[in-house]
Amino acid sequence: MTKKLTYRYAFTLLKMKKAEGRSEYIDLAKEANLLWHQIVSQKSKNAPRIDSRT
Repeated sequence: MTKKLTYRYAFTLLKMKKAEGRSEYIDLAKEANLLWHQIVSQKSKNAPRIDSRT
């Protein structure tokens, strides 16, 4: 799932590069930001937890 999100994020960044107009650029930036947060939250779920109760 993370790989799919990463590809979507990269594709969105490429679309931002070719965006015409401020509103299109802002919409793509919002989409990229949302995807980035989904990627980060997905990776944090898979990260090993440190047990501090030992």
